[in-house]
Amino acid sequence: MDALDRGREAYRKRAWADAHRLLDDADRDAPLGADDLERLANAAYMLGRYDEHARALERAHLARLEAGETTAAAHCAVWLGLTLSMRGELAQGSGWLGRAQRLVERERHDCVERGYLLIPAMREYEVTGRFEDGCRIAADAAEIAQRFGDPDLLALSLHQHGRFLVRLGRVEPGLALLDEAMVAVMAGELSPIV
Repeated sequence: MDALDRGREAYRKRAWADAHRLLDDADRDAPLGADDLERLANAAYMLGRYDEHARALERAHLARLEAGETTAAAHCAVWLGLTLSMRGELAQGSGWLGRAQRLVERERHDCVERGYLLIPAMREYEVTGRFEDGCRIAADAAEIAQRFGDPDLLALSLHQHGRFLVRLGRVEPGLALLDEAMVAVMAGELSPIV
């Protein structure tokens, strides 16, 4: 097996250091395609190499755009926006989320990325204490996740909805949603970053 195949195998096994090293080596030999750039980005993130994560995900985004994969490019942009915002790089994060929104709107068809684009609003509602509004938008995101069979968005939405309910004093149903989200984590159903 060459470095790329070994890197993919290490990624599948969640051996992040090996996956990162091997995929990075393969990228030096020949530029990686979008799927492998996303793997490289995730491996870098899991190792705390956030700048490398952003660079690889930007390249994956551009590769998706060049291939005419607008929705997949929007997905990369969403994750860039979310991860940069979580790191406190709010201007860059907001810019990437805006790009994702524009790409999704341009496609004019329903897609799971519309649900991911609700996550920043959930955070805003939590910070501003608008927990009832947060419950509604988290439920909307969960419905989108279920419609598209996206376990990551579903877990994130259930988790946030549970937090809103707890903050509203509805502890029992809130904890039930938090427990449901944790089942997906423990079952290994989610992507590495989630």
